[in-house]
Amino acid sequence: MTSTESQRAYHHGNLRAELLEQAVLQLRDTSPEQLSLRAVARALGVSQTAPYRHFNDKEALLAAIATRGYGELLDNLRAAMGDTSGSAAGQLQRLARAYVDFASREEQLFKLMFGPLVQPSARYPELRDVSRETLLLVQAILQHGMERGEFAKQDTLYLANAAWAGIHGVATLRIDAPALFRKHIDLLRQIDVAVGTFIAGIRPPSVTPDGAP
Repeated sequence: MTSTESQRAYHHGNLRAELLEQAVLQLRDTSPEQLSLRAVARALGVSQTAPYRHFNDKEALLAAIATRGYGELLDNLRAAMGDTSGSAAGQLQRLARAYVDFASREEQLFKLMFGPLVQPSARYPELRDVSRETLLLVQAILQHGMERGEFAKQDTLYLANAAWAGIHGVATLRIDAPALFRKHIDLLRQIDVAVGTFIAGIRPPSVTPDGAP
């Protein structure tokens, strides 16, 4: 290795951030399983050992990517929710659309975030914490709906898991069976039906579909 290469490998100003950015870019064209630390290093013009000064191994890099992915997902979900003082049913519907849209745009990243390669997330506290924020966001919507009288009062943890499972199921189906939505099913309508069916099941008998008593 030349002195110039050595300098780039070991004295790069923000190498960790650039490695992460390059890995995210490569993940759009390859699966998490095929992502290579060597390929990432080669794309940046640094030595093959340079990444290991910032990530212990490939799993640590994947965990960092997943952590970043959850951050982006949360930003998308919060932006989609809009005014959090209004209808909880509307918030949940907008969140679901944003969730499926994110999965559709970032298929490999989405698979990594919820796949087995970075599990258990307890090994990576930052990843564990940010992943929980997604569930907490759904819980907050449900709690808001209960306080407004839109939803029947029940355990928000189990209810949030049920809501998340339905939304995640549509997102996964969109990724794994794209032809279904190109030929037979309108994706947005499917999301709305899934969320609407869930909401109908937790709405008190005295509440109308628009959330007004």
